[in-house]
Amino acid sequence: MQQHRIIKEKVADFELTIYLPNSYAEGAKRYPAIYLQDGGNVVLNAFNYLDHLFITKQLPELIFVGITPHDRNYEYTPWPADKLVPGGVLFGGGANDYIQVLADQIKPYIDAHYATMPEPEHTAIAGCSFGGLVSAHAYYLRSDTFGKSAWLSASFWYEGYVKHMQETPLPAANHRLYMYVGELEGIHKTTIQAEMVAQTKAAYRILLDKGFPEQNVKFETDPLGTHDSIFFAMKFVHALKWLFAEGTEAEKREFARDRTNDSIGETI
Repeated sequence: MQQHRIIKEKVADFELTIYLPNSYAEGAKRYPAIYLQDGGNVVLNAFNYLDHLFITKQLPELIFVGITPHDRNYEYTPWPADKLVPGGVLFGGGANDYIQVLADQIKPYIDAHYATMPEPEHTAIAGCSFGGLVSAHAYYLRSDTFGKSAWLSASFWYEGYVKHMQETPLPAANHRLYMYVGELEGIHKTTIQAEMVAQTKAAYRILLDKGFPEQNVKFETDPLGTHDSIFFAMKFVHALKWLFAEGTEAEKREFARDRTNDSIGETI
């Protein structure tokens, strides 16, 4: 990894980690951008393989923008909720404000200072766990800004969120979406987190039932998947291929093959 490709910025009181493409110094093109929760740690966990995909042109080069939260239990949750266990933390419900800052302050700054392709169809938001939940919430609040998203092991167990999806009209049908959950997530929990897998599958079905185009969403599970960074990194690569390599013949064949298999552990 070349350190000069990583730039640190502070915008709207948030620490940003910006990962620039290998070709960026040539100054000849603009790039799609993806905004990542939790500082973009998922990029570091897959950096070398992502470089391989860019060099071999299996993926277009991208600008990654990692945003480090001040308090993820506040910024990544859509409304206040009680602690899950005695002695645990309260959830603050600050996602609406956070998404507004991201869409109206951080993204405009990045577009003004870096060679992005600023249109929604070239702009994605992604995250894991609570970061996946706030990325899902951003679809409902700011689909005008983010035309693609990846919800990796998103915390759909969060109290009331699936009900919110059921009651809220789809904000956009032309969104491109990747979803993932591991089949072993939450199985040892005694709180509402035990509903992780069931609630994620319910969220997916709600999207389809409300008219989200099936050809615009890819939902994967993994029979061995736990709530861990090793799975997040692997599925993040899948998400990038789905979100940004659409239209290639290889991607069309993969999508067609996946749609023929609806069993647990495969694409749903």
